[in-house]
Amino acid sequence: MKSIEVFVLLAMFMALTIPLLATSDEETPAAFPMRGRSRFLATQTPRPVTSQCSLKPGTCTTKGSPGPNCCNNRCVDMGTDKNNCGSCGKKCKITEICCKGHIVNPMTDNFNCGSCFNSCKVGSSCENGMCDYA
Repeated sequence: MKSIEVFVLLAMFMALTIPLLATSDEETPAAFPMRGRSRFLATQTPRPVTSQCSLKPGTCTTKGSPGPNCCNNRCVDMGTDKNNCGSCGKKCKITEICCKGHIVNPMTDNFNCGSCFNSCKVGSSCENGMCDYA
């Protein structure tokens, strides 16, 4: 019986101290008020604003840019981007990839079998992304 009383007292003590410890000011950075946000989101650093290449034409050619082309105010590489393959807004289907601005199916394309520019030998064919699949 005494052990139950000790357990209940311990549980009450923990129930009262945990909320006091959780409300310290050190957990909430000043730049991220906790109103309406979880702790996980509050600890994330804000993402930088994407380039505004339509306003600044040279933005996409700078070092570290995702690509040299500007599509919908974003720098992209039209040679590999699945949403802008060869031209702005030209999207690849789920089963397709973008190889140098051309939409190809790597599961059946003999010149891009499994990946870009992986050609099958003469006389063999590409099946399921592999040359001479047997």
